[in-house]
Amino acid sequence: MIKSDASAYQGINGTIDIDSTLVLSIRNYFNGYIDNVKITTRAKTSDEILTAATLAGYFSFDMPSPYNDNGPNSVNGTQNSAVIVSGRVNQAIHFSGSSSYFYAYDFFARWSSSWIILVGPYLTTNTWTHISVTYSYTNGLTLYVNGGYFGQTGRFTFTSSGYITYLQLGFMYTCSSSGSVSNSAYQGSVDEVYVHSRELTQAEVTTLSSS
Repeated sequence: MIKSDASAYQGINGTIDIDSTLVLSIRNYFNGYIDNVKITTRAKTSDEILTAATLAGYFSFDMPSPYNDNGPNSVNGTQNSAVIVSGRVNQAIHFSGSSSYFYAYDFFARWSSSWIILVGPYLTTNTWTHISVTYSYTNGLTLYVNGGYFGQTGRFTFTSSGYITYLQLGFMYTCSSSGSVSNSAYQGSVDEVYVHSRELTQAEVTTLSSS
C-alpha cells in the first residue's frame, strides 16, 4: 500500500510471500529467479523506479570505496596502477597511459558482425568533457559531447555475445573468450561512469552532463 496526502495509511501487520501466492486456499508457486528485493518506507518516483530497473552500473570513484559499484547491482571493480585524484564530482580515477586500468566483470553485451565506427571530436586537454554513447535498433550508436548531439551511425543490429563481459577503462586488460568492452591506453582522469541497459534520451544525457 502507498500512503498519499489524500488519505491516511491503512495498514496491518502480516507476512510477505515472495515465491508464491495463495488464492482460494490454492497456493501457486513461481518458477524462476528473483534477486535484490527491497522494501521502502516511501513512495518512489517514476524516475527512481526506472533508474533502479535499468541502471546496470554506476562508478563514482569516490572514497572510501572508489572501485565499488554505486548502482543497484553491486558489480564491483578492480584496478591496476591507477590512482584516485580530485574529480569532477568528489574523486576520480586517473590512468597513466601505459598499463593502468580499471575493470568490472558481470555485464552482458551484444556483438556486431563488423566494426561500427563513430568518430568524435578532438578534446581539450586539462578540461572535463562529458561523453555519452547510446544505442537502439532504430538509431544505432548516438554520440553526445557535453550534453549536445554530435553524431550517429544509423540503424544496425546487435546479436547477443553469449558471454559475461568485462567493462574496461584506461587500458585493454584482456580480450579473452569471455568477451570485453574495452578501449586503448588512455592518459587522464575519468569520473562518474554510468552504464544503462536502455537508450537514454538527449534530455537525460543533458541532465547527466550538468550534474
